[in-house]
Amino acid sequence: MYPLKFAPVYQERLWGGTNIKKVFGRKITSDHIGESWDLSGHSNGMSIVENGYLAGKSLHQLMIEYREKLMGKKFAEGKSFPLLIKILDANDNLSIQVHPDDEYAHRVEGEAGKTEAWYVVHAKDDAHIIYGLKNHITKEAFIKAVETHHISDVLKRVPVKAGDMIYVPSGTVHALLEGVMVYEIQQNSDTTYRIYDYDRVTKDGKLRELHIDKALDVINFAEQPSCVFTDRSITCQYFSVEKLSVTGELHEKTKEMFLIYCVIEGSGEVIYQDKRESLKPGDTVLIPACLENFTLRGNLRLLQIT
Repeated sequence: MYPLKFAPVYQERLWGGTNIKKVFGRKITSDHIGESWDLSGHSNGMSIVENGYLAGKSLHQLMIEYREKLMGKKFAEGKSFPLLIKILDANDNLSIQVHPDDEYAHRVEGEAGKTEAWYVVHAKDDAHIIYGLKNHITKEAFIKAVETHHISDVLKRVPVKAGDMIYVPSGTVHALLEGVMVYEIQQNSDTTYRIYDYDRVTKDGKLRELHIDKALDVINFAEQPSCVFTDRSITCQYFSVEKLSVTGELHEKTKEMFLIYCVIEGSGEVIYQDKRESLKPGDTVLIPACLENFTLRGNLRLLQIT
């Protein structure tokens, strides 16, 4: 096998924009692209290989035909690829939302829960996100705020800037706000419970569905996440994300497990078995576990995901 690149799956959203085109030079299909699913084994946006002799195969097919070579022994038993890598362009505010943990999601939705992390690629001046609840907000106080349309009174509004890395565990009320673009690294799940959506309507004039009851089931009222963000790395039970800079060459090993690289800035290449795969901003490349040794060369700023 070899370093794999996949065709982005673009998702149009009410809140989407054109920053994926502006920042990464992509040929997007709409002026309202909110999400680019760059590495996905999910049925709602399956990745298809676009380079090399495996071009045209889906990530699902690779998992069937090459599971251990692709994933390594540690992940060889998994039926689906465990992570989903996206770019999100918040041209407008996203809904106030929350994601379930594994236990609830498997029981109620039939798929994994959704813990995620964000790397802020671009943020306008005075950019903010919603991240958790204010101190000592009880479930009863939250319900009252929702019912009386005063939800903003119980939410933390936190400033962010390019380069911030933000861990968003399941059960955390959150939202990207207007003017923020992120890489999102998450579990392989597409379950989101909307709590508030600014009374926006779809193309057919209907209000978007809210999921208040399910949200109340999964919000972690007991413990709010820290608002102290990092600029180096995030590690949790589902994934690890590290920011790397390469000037010249960096020799790497897969250590019998897959690696993912997302290129933020710069250009270069992956050198493997006397062959090369080019890298440019916006590229996401999956390094199969079986490659063992490879080299990153160039001037690159990227995320390494395991």
